[in-house]
Amino acid sequence: MKSYITKSAGSLNRKINYLQTTIINKVLPVIVLLVAGFFFIPYASMNFQNNDVDHINKNNEAIMFYSSTCSHCQKVYPKIFWHNVLNFKNADKQIQTINVQNPNNKHYISKFAVQETPTLMKPNNPDIRVVSTDVQVINDFSER
Repeated sequence: MKSYITKSAGSLNRKINYLQTTIINKVLPVIVLLVAGFFFIPYASMNFQNNDVDHINKNNEAIMFYSSTCSHCQKVYPKIFWHNVLNFKNADKQIQTINVQNPNNKHYISKFAVQETPTLMKPNNPDIRVVSTDVQVINDFSER
């Protein structure tokens, strides 16, 4: 009886060690990459996407003019990014983002009289706009 318990305990210890090793070597790195990606992807998008916006999409819910070096824009852009990711199938829920720092997009500054960033504007009515980093204000604006 004693040897059976010892063999069972040894087998159980090996299984626990295998499970711990699997979690540490395979699952933990995936979790770390997902968490890092959650924070890194919006900032990469902010700096490297929207290189040249050739037109305003009138079907979008709103347009956000931003500058990738603006601290206020850096605060709000990830929220807009994830909003767009979560609504990727609904064009009417998307918020078009335009980096006014890009030389190809500078004409939008004068065309829409953008004086500050981040500026959110309705694509069908450029007079309806808001300049804010408050998520609730942005959500209220988008739902109008």
